[in-house]
Amino acid sequence: MTDAWEKEKAEVHDALLALTARWAADRGVSFDEGAELRRRAAVLNHRHYRENIGVYRSLCERAGLGDEDPAISFIAENLMVTDDVFKSYPQRLVDEADYAGMNAWLSGLCDRKVEFDASGIEDVDQWLSALAARGVTVVFSSGTSGMVSFVPRDGRTWEAFTRLPALYMPALLADRGLFPAWQAALLSLALKKLPPRRYLALTHRLGLPGIDGFFCNFASGLQGIQIAGQKVAARLKKAEFLYPAALSATAVRAVVRGPRNAAEAALAETFLSETVRKKEEHYLRLLRSLAESAARGRRCLVFGAPYLLLELCERAKAHKLSIRLPKGSAAILGGGWKSFEGKRLSEDELYALIRETFDLPPSAVVEGYSMTEIQAVMLKCPAGRYHVPPFLETVILSESLSPVEGSDVTGVLSVLDPFAESYPGFLITGDTVRRVTGPCPCGRSVPAILTIARTPGREVKGCGGIMAKMNA
Repeated sequence: MTDAWEKEKAEVHDALLALTARWAADRGVSFDEGAELRRRAAVLNHRHYRENIGVYRSLCERAGLGDEDPAISFIAENLMVTDDVFKSYPQRLVDEADYAGMNAWLSGLCDRKVEFDASGIEDVDQWLSALAARGVTVVFSSGTSGMVSFVPRDGRTWEAFTRLPALYMPALLADRGLFPAWQAALLSLALKKLPPRRYLALTHRLGLPGIDGFFCNFASGLQGIQIAGQKVAARLKKAEFLYPAALSATAVRAVVRGPRNAAEAALAETFLSETVRKKEEHYLRLLRSLAESAARGRRCLVFGAPYLLLELCERAKAHKLSIRLPKGSAAILGGGWKSFEGKRLSEDELYALIRETFDLPPSAVVEGYSMTEIQAVMLKCPAGRYHVPPFLETVILSESLSPVEGSDVTGVLSVLDPFAESYPGFLITGDTVRRVTGPCPCGRSVPAILTIARTPGREVKGCGGIMAKMNA
């Protein structure tokens, strides 16, 4: 794109970041202030996608769109992609280790040609490493069918994915009393006074030295929720993972779909042996370390998918471990409930179990909603609503995928993500939600999500669902 495009995009991004920082620091900031910025960001992304991304250019051609800039309503009606596009490659390419073919497929989905000699690449993990070495970080997410979605990010989109939530999530957690009053006041002052990128750089450098982290995650790997845990862990003085190993895309695919050769069979066996079959040993180690930190008076952060936090609490009870976490500790849930309809507790029951197990107040059990394909996390407020940060445009679609207007609507969630530069960020998700606008009892006046369910006919995705299937 031109220098003028780059300059305008930087201006819009900086303005959206500044708005988001003010919104995090001040509940009175209106989401509507960002309407024009979100529109401009969508238009700028449209121009970039049309010029550089084959999948998106085809949508424009089918919609009969010329060189004119579309309205958001036109984008919502005609130019959205479903999350299935990230797993639209022929499965035989991976089965046959045809990574030249995978490069060609990825080139049609992202804003650059992916071309290199792939003749020596034998599995998905090697392919992901080769891409990362060439500036394309591909995050994966596997559904219960074992079909892996691949979301490609360049440097700027990767930075937004890994660092942008840190601009606003600490302030939202402070709303729930999870920081001492002086820290909450300092946080609010820094958000108001510092340029957002400087604030992010400063907080990234300082980290969170007063908190120990315990993650029901893998210690490394490029799966969505795993990355969230890893990035938080990197900012803590002490961080321990349930599984001190990498989450291998090749192993996950082999376990769920079945191995295609002896090498994959051996990899799957090793993976299961070191993780699922040692599950009890891993849970007990994590709980004992958590108890040690609590006994030392360290504030603790416990993080994981609902299913895994349920298992953590069950193991604490089975081993008769009484763990009273110090004031300022928290349990944060992420990764969704949608995998566990057959055995899950209700939300209220699980929250109560977590509070009882770790002696936490109600405000210290927090849930976030996100997905691998976007650069945002929607954190649930004390009133039970997932608040949409003001840089993210949401659209609710009917069953026929037409936009639905209103202050209280239910339908398929779609998003226009201004920070998705390297792939089409006009996304129809696989989730059906209820979205409300207007004042919230927590004091914020922004769109918020009340309920979330997997859209009928769409497979369950994510680490929690995969681990549940492997544990079965």
